Amino acid sequence: MEEEYGIVLPLVCERQLQLVTLDRSKASSCMVNEKLQSVRESATKTVLQVAKVVLGFSSYVDGKLMARSSGFLIDWDERSKAGTVLTSARIICSKYSALSQWSGTDEYAPNAEIVAHLLDEDDATVPALLLHYDKHVNIALIKVEIELCAKIPSFSGDVIYGQEIFVLGRDEHQNLTIHHGRVQFMGPNKFQRHHYLFSGCVINQPSIGGPVIDLNGQVWGMANFPGTAFIPSSIILKCLDMWKKYQ
Repeated sequence: MEEEYGIVLPLVCERQLQLVTLDRSKASSCMVNEKLQSVRESATKTVLQVAKVVLGFSSYVDGKLMARSSGFLIDWDERSKAGTVLTSARIICSKYSALSQWSGTDEYAPNAEIVAHLLDEDDATVPALLLHYDKHVNIALIKVEIELCAKIPSFSGDVIYGQEIFVLGRDEHQNLTIHHGRVQFMGPNKFQRHHYLFSGCVINQPSIGGPVIDLNGQVWGMANFPGTAFIPSSIILKCLDMWKKYQ
């Protein structure tokens, strides 16, 4: 029996460590935070519902990886199966200033190849088409053909300071990233854009472009740049309205 257990036990442990909940290479979810205990069940349902429209994107120039970001569907046509995705203009940014966003030294590659990573077991990708980008606001709109079995989240027009929020994204392996925070009572510094708000939770590079949502699943903004900044929904809605009028 000892010899049997000596063989079986390592195999069992190896299988267990492949579980998402035990894989130490994957970041733990903020949902385990004791502060979220009272809303954990409802918040989990909301997050998983919105997560169905959150995708990962990669861009390439001359076959070399240039950038990764997240994005989320804001529109989808059932007949053509084409969706419009909101993401960060960083997906096509080939050079940017690490210090000041007012330096004017950022360079963009609008002709870069962009692919969307599908949420399937085959890790499939599909081509994505850049529709529009705004260097100042740092948003981009991308067209992608995709099957959709989820509800497109709606935007909230007003952002309330102190409100609990979640920031969703996809990491480089297309795992869902979830960050929890609150809209901060603070403004941008002299190196940052004036329209930024802050979430209080640090976002990494691949999660940039993901939605900032409340406990009801409404979109309050889009994660922007590594750190805590996000673009509020009021600015995004104005940009979308102008794009629809003048495209």
